[in-house]
Amino acid sequence: MKAQRTMMEAGFSQDDITNMNSCSIKQIYHRLRGMFEKVSWRKVVCHNGGCPRWNFVLTMTAHGRLYTQDRLQRWGVAVDQDCIMCNNEKETIQHLFFKCSYAQALWSKLLEWQGIDRPVQGWEEELKWAEKLAKRRNATTELYKMVLEATIYYVWQERNDRIFQTKTRRWETVCKMIVQEIHCRSNRKIEKILHSLNWYSV
Repeated sequence: MKAQRTMMEAGFSQDDITNMNSCSIKQIYHRLRGMFEKVSWRKVVCHNGGCPRWNFVLTMTAHGRLYTQDRLQRWGVAVDQDCIMCNNEKETIQHLFFKCSYAQALWSKLLEWQGIDRPVQGWEEELKWAEKLAKRRNATTELYKMVLEATIYYVWQERNDRIFQTKTRRWETVCKMIVQEIHCRSNRKIEKILHSLNWYSV
């Protein structure tokens, strides 16, 4: 059997292979890969109506893998540690989303637009709040997930534009862009709730 070596690496003995009536590629794959715990924020990222690039940046943020200034410094890269968005604190994921005054103002307005009345917190707290909300399966949750994903993406984009292209946009401009993008990506799940929100409030 040409696949014998692979199956033995997956933990099947010679007797197991001989006595098999059927074989599942999926089963072999999972045994080769090993078991992994599911991340607590999977429902925030999975089945999200936003576009793939938003989803990618949100996933990287949740994993703590964005190349923020503090992470680059830990790798020995000489960089300015100050947040380029507000120049008040060192740039970390916790600060950038959403303790930075720029990102905080943007996220606060988008929460208000959705009818969510609560103070804006740092990334760890915001992610935990999103995890709890994502347990519900309704239009409000679907919209929230899309808005969070878009906000993370556009804040990260704004940060990179300021560093690499010396371009800046006001948070009010970005806010309107996000709302417009959400309307363009509307689907059956969120269409009704979107029509009830005030476009002119952003």
